[in-house]
Amino acid sequence: MKRLYLLFISVLSNSSVKTKVLGMTIGLVILMAITSTIILREILVVKLSEDLDRRAVSIASDLSSRSIDYTILKDIYSLHNLLQDTTQHNPDIEYIFITDQDLNVLIHTFGPDFKISEDLLNINLLEVGSHFETKQLVTFSSENGVIHDVIAPIFSGEAGFVRVGLNEEQIYKTIDAITFILILSTIFVGAIGFVIAFFLTKFMYRDLMHLMEKSKQVAAGDLDCNVDINSNDEIGKLGKEFNRMIKKLKQKEQEKNQYLNVLQMRNSELSLLHQLAVSSVDINNFNKHLKNAAVLLINDLNLNSCFIELDLAGEKIATFQGKNSCQKGKDKACENCELHKDDQVLHESQFYLPIGTSMKIGQINVCFINKPDETTKKFLYSFASQLSVVAENARLWKEIKYKEELRLKLLERVITVQEEERKRISRELHDETSQSITSIIVGLTLLEEHSISDAMKQKIQDLKVVSQKTLEEIHYISWSLRPSVLDDLGLLPAIKKYVIEYMNKFNLDVDIQVIGFNQLRVSSIIEVTIYRVIQEALTNAARHAEAENISIILKHSNGIVSVIIEDDGKGFDANQMLNANLVKDHLGLKGMQERIESLGGKLLIESNVGIGTTVYVKDILIGDEPCDKTENYAS
Repeated sequence: MKRLYLLFISVLSNSSVKTKVLGMTIGLVILMAITSTIILREILVVKLSEDLDRRAVSIASDLSSRSIDYTILKDIYSLHNLLQDTTQHNPDIEYIFITDQDLNVLIHTFGPDFKISEDLLNINLLEVGSHFETKQLVTFSSENGVIHDVIAPIFSGEAGFVRVGLNEEQIYKTIDAITFILILSTIFVGAIGFVIAFFLTKFMYRDLMHLMEKSKQVAAGDLDCNVDINSNDEIGKLGKEFNRMIKKLKQKEQEKNQYLNVLQMRNSELSLLHQLAVSSVDINNFNKHLKNAAVLLINDLNLNSCFIELDLAGEKIATFQGKNSCQKGKDKACENCELHKDDQVLHESQFYLPIGTSMKIGQINVCFINKPDETTKKFLYSFASQLSVVAENARLWKEIKYKEELRLKLLERVITVQEEERKRISRELHDETSQSITSIIVGLTLLEEHSISDAMKQKIQDLKVVSQKTLEEIHYISWSLRPSVLDDLGLLPAIKKYVIEYMNKFNLDVDIQVIGFNQLRVSSIIEVTIYRVIQEALTNAARHAEAENISIILKHSNGIVSVIIEDDGKGFDANQMLNANLVKDHLGLKGMQERIESLGGKLLIESNVGIGTTVYVKDILIGDEPCDKTENYAS
């Protein structure tokens, strides 16, 4: 379809105006004829179908009234004559058949060997309770086309029923005959319209050809030609506007020659500025780009020499191109450059520009072979201004990089201090608090052995249960703060042990898959970060998600570690949560994000209300290791 459209557009674009006008005339005639034919056919179909329905009802009514006696007396011969007479006078009758009150067929027009099917009998039945006083029309499709079927009761249905079916063959014969007449009329009207349009376009085309010839002369550069059209129609007005256009073109040609040098200069300026702008964050390559810029300045501005000096983010960069005698210095100058002191230019062919607005960060010193014009000076001012922006961008970029590195180092230090503090708290909980609670349990046990009342023994037992639960909780908190297995055996055993403790505590199913680690040990900071992220994700799933199943995938491939934690909980709006202001409820997610980004990785959270949560940890670089083993720790 697209190719046909493009072909039509191509043919239309390459056709002459005469062809287009003639085609438009014929097209409108054909379009109107087609539209009229379609509308008329639709109207005729509706009207003739309605008329056919009325005739079917009329025929059925007539047959029902005339066949009462024949049906009651079972006079098949008379009924046959009645049906034959009716079909002869109505050629569009598809069938007629008469049934008794029990719908047994008495006679039909299908032929002696034809048996009427149950489907045809049941396609049009009068409803029970209607007393069979009305007639009913049904339209359906058959092999011979659309059939209009009418059922009429004979003697209120007590003697039987008449079924009459009329086809639409005569309708479409009538419509086709009318369509044929419309087509002949369209051909006749189209021929007359073509002749009229041909003579009208002949006069119009003559003026258009004259305009075309003058356009070719203008395109060849002849601006002294003139269009001579005497008509006052739109083409004549177009000719007058064409003459005005030629006059303005002469003026614009003069202005073009004046601004050509300005445009060329501006193009060179933009090229240089773009080259320097894209290289401002790469100090190593910036020196090479600066040298190229100096060479281009010499070629485009017709310079004797060009010296550029720049303080780029604390690093001195200087380049000189041209004659050696033009280098900046108190004892060096070319024939067009006199000595200059305190950045004051003493010769009209020498041009000096400081770089920087609030403070000087560099300079441009050029020597012209000829005296520079204002356009060239503007070029140099713009170039110096852009160099100032480039230097400032480089300084800011370097400062941002330094601050980011400092931030990451501080973050790493904070994480290290946190882990050390966790270790200390874990040891104190394990060594001191646990021992104290154990002593309480022992004391309660000894106290229980004394002769005391049953009520007191029950209170002591309750206190022992509370103390035991508190001791278990302290052991879990102590281990969660800093599991010794993480330092002793590494990340995978620590995660496995934590998951076992987690399932026992929260009664949740957790499935772990480990791919490509083998016996690989990564750095302590990476192990701690991944462990804490998994710990935080599992804690959130237990506290907030109301999840039943959790899966963890830990993968190492080509020196890159990735982690996926997925749960089937109630989920939340991740975008709103991560983009919201930092509050207490969001510290866990923000902490996870900060930890992963400090290692150069990425943390992505996908979640919506009602569909669970998936946490992705990507691009943590640890080095190249083989990855050919998968371990499963299933709940």
